Amino acid sequence: MASIYEIPEWTNISWTINDICSYGTTVKRFYYNLRGGHATPFVGSPDWGGYTTYDTKVIPHFFWTPSYSASISTEPQVDVVKFGDGYEQRTQQNISSDLIRLSVSFDGRDEKEAEAIAHFFHVRAAQEAFAFLPPSPYASMKKFVCRGWDVTMNFQNNYTIKCDFEEVVE
Repeated sequence: MASIYEIPEWTNISWTINDICSYGTTVKRFYYNLRGGHATPFVGSPDWGGYTTYDTKVIPHFFWTPSYSASISTEPQVDVVKFGDGYEQRTQQNISSDLIRLSVSFDGRDEKEAEAIAHFFHVRAAQEAFAFLPPSPYASMKKFVCRGWDVTMNFQNNYTIKCDFEEVVE
């Protein structure tokens, strides 16, 4: 696998799918090639991924589609007061008490795609939130962080990446 630490600056050369480049004059951003070619990276480009506009702000965008083994869990946070006669009262702990967690995997990915996905997580470093469209029935763009991920080389040019996304509110 190529290094996720040595990312070239964008130049007007021919790029291939899943190539990574850094680009920007005032703010350096990392872009991931979607179609190959010579196009200049920019937010919303059909040729480059990595950023989107979410709530009027430009934020990182995780656009890769996970394998079908995705698992989504929720655990609403509530305070419970139990009374002596068997009754209980439940109240929501805070405004955002029903955030989702996703366990996703990216199976059978080639080396370049695995490198791009691992690079995306590495750059965010479990600190920066990113936009992601979870699978149904939660298919609405939300903000997540990924606190850890595993990259497995199954055999030459075949990788599996497993990770957990936690929805965040900022």
